[in-house]
Amino acid sequence: MTGSSDSNRGESQGGNREGPGTEEGRRKTQRESGGILGRERKQKQRRGALRSWLSRLAAALTISSHGFAQPPSPEPRASDARFVPTIAKEAAAEGNSAFLRKDYAAARKAYRRVVDLVPDNVLGLVNLGVVEFTSGNADTAEALLRRAVSIRLENPAAWLTLGIIYMDKEQFDAALAALSQAVLQDPRNPRARNYLGVVIGRKGWIDGAQSELRRAVELDPSYSDAHYNLAVFYLEEKPPATELARRHYYRAIELGAEKDAAIEKVLKPDAPKQ
Repeated sequence: MTGSSDSNRGESQGGNREGPGTEEGRRKTQRESGGILGRERKQKQRRGALRSWLSRLAAALTISSHGFAQPPSPEPRASDARFVPTIAKEAAAEGNSAFLRKDYAAARKAYRRVVDLVPDNVLGLVNLGVVEFTSGNADTAEALLRRAVSIRLENPAAWLTLGIIYMDKEQFDAALAALSQAVLQDPRNPRARNYLGVVIGRKGWIDGAQSELRRAVELDPSYSDAHYNLAVFYLEEKPPATELARRHYYRAIELGAEKDAAIEKVLKPDAPKQ
């Protein structure tokens, strides 16, 4: 499910301490999130409706099925405190456990019970929304996450996931608005910076894309996706910034990103200049 550098202790409604909405989950997501530009054909084979973003240099940007395993939940606030039935807390714990097993059907069922028992439970809405999105139900996920931000506007986890959903739908203005909110509310979140950089670049603002992606790798030097995407956007320059692209591309490969033949052809010392 989804990521950020926000404080996500998940102690409020529903008792989410170890599930998709926690700080530990966010960190795991940042380590495990898949690439954003490229791997498109492979992802289409895996997920059909959800497409990947590794572009082979300048392919269309769509959604990756990776990187949504454990989104950060909004941080609990004292003003949100209210009686939460024990059964809802138990259902949340069951959902967390199922999610960690990658049993998304069971996780969906458990998180749905949380929301049915406590309809305004923001953690439950966000976690259920991410499970639905991971399962390919983007419209259902969008509705749940929009409901979450209507309850609490300051909700970087929901904004981040909404932004990614809008990118999948190629609604780039909506994606830009949602991801801008995610970064505004959680400026030290490398994943939010990464996705914002990608959508800015998709709109043709190459300098802005590079700026956000540089910030992403500053925040998390081990974030392979951001290095990879930064390399791609350095190659989008006219003329391409080949040396900078080479540095970040091979750093991404060292960190576990898959190689891309088209990019490697461009980065060869004897490759013709574009």
